Amino acid sequence: MVLGWAASLAGWADETKSWNVADFGARESDLLQTAAIQQAIDACYMAGGGEVVVPEGRYRTGCLRLRSRVTLHLMSGAILQGSHNPDDYEGWRNATLDPIPPTPESMRGLARSCVPQSRWCNGLIRAYGAQDVAIIGEPFSEIDGQNCFDPEGEEKYRGPHAISMWYCTNVVLRGYTIRDSANWAHAIFNSSNIVAHALKVYGGHDGFDVRTCDDVRVEGCVFRTGDDGIAGFDNIGVTIRDCVLDSACSALRFGGTDVLIENCRGTAPAPYGHRYALTPEQRKLAVNDGANIRHNMHNAFLYYCDNRAVIRRPPGNIVLRNCTFKNPDHILSLNFDGKHKWCCNRSLNDITFENCVFEGVCYPLYVYGDVKEPLSLTMRNCLTSPRPGAEDVAVIDARNFKSIMLSSTEWKGFSRPRAILRTDGKMVVQGGVPVEQARE
Repeated sequence: MVLGWAASLAGWADETKSWNVADFGARESDLLQTAAIQQAIDACYMAGGGEVVVPEGRYRTGCLRLRSRVTLHLMSGAILQGSHNPDDYEGWRNATLDPIPPTPESMRGLARSCVPQSRWCNGLIRAYGAQDVAIIGEPFSEIDGQNCFDPEGEEKYRGPHAISMWYCTNVVLRGYTIRDSANWAHAIFNSSNIVAHALKVYGGHDGFDVRTCDDVRVEGCVFRTGDDGIAGFDNIGVTIRDCVLDSACSALRFGGTDVLIENCRGTAPAPYGHRYALTPEQRKLAVNDGANIRHNMHNAFLYYCDNRAVIRRPPGNIVLRNCTFKNPDHILSLNFDGKHKWCCNRSLNDITFENCVFEGVCYPLYVYGDVKEPLSLTMRNCLTSPRPGAEDVAVIDARNFKSIMLSSTEWKGFSRPRAILRTDGKMVVQGGVPVEQARE
């Protein structure tokens, strides 16, 4: 159930005002239907908002620009199928209606993922500066990215995201399936009041990315991805609940403040592998899997904090509760030294695992915090078991931590549960299996 302001979707989109893309000439065809679908969206926007209906059928398209007060409604059996030509996602640059402004001088020279006008930020569906927007899918509706190959893209093969949003407010995403996104399925930046409910993502790269976003709710979603399940940092007020995170990278690669993750689960090996190891020819052919690509889950939770955003509040109050992960390499990885490419901005202040189960782990807790802002880690009523061959590994390897609290925590199957503590810090074990502390 979508709660709060999102429950009143009709409050901004008058669903009695409806535009059917077929009335604008959209049809099933191998030819692009971008112009016809965009005309329906623009007509809805110019009339003050409402609902744009995509009926059952397969519609080939490049980039579609979603605008304020527009709900894009995919009916059952409706499929938006992305073009294989990456240049077909560049059409927004020539738009005359509410155009995206040129790159400000202050943003020139920044990483391409920091600049909304960059090719990297292209998407099958784009929204920029939009308010009160929604993408609603009925059962069996899909957005198919077709693993669009772009030699100018990330790693010289990734194409557009399935959904790319910048500077948006009041966003509802519900009910549809994304397959084979050429880059991330959802790339949402500098936005607020976001509800994602009952989504499914299969294959492609990351399932759901938010950066510098506030008030985010992700519920009842399935992310079976070849890259991270849910990712991002500099987010404030995030709830992730009742989600499946079967990832071939990290189930959660995340940073933020006031983050609750509960009733989630993930299992490895993931059904979709990471496409980086595909041959150049396989990438060009949009192959989804191959014999040499990996399917392991690196981490249940990897802390993330690079320099593409100014982190607005001390990262912390992150709670994982009632979660189960099977066969992750690590439970938690925090590798902060100020130099690591993906963990160099501001370190994590505190994180809590409560009533969680981690099965088949290789290296449970790797915690290298910041000497200036050391980590506080709590595990309460958690059960961890090793992968065969990892029975004798240290369950904790820690540096630059303020406190480690283990309460009623079980280490089932480990021959010698021990913590390697490389710097000063307080570690307390209350109940559960004793953990030997080795100071180095």
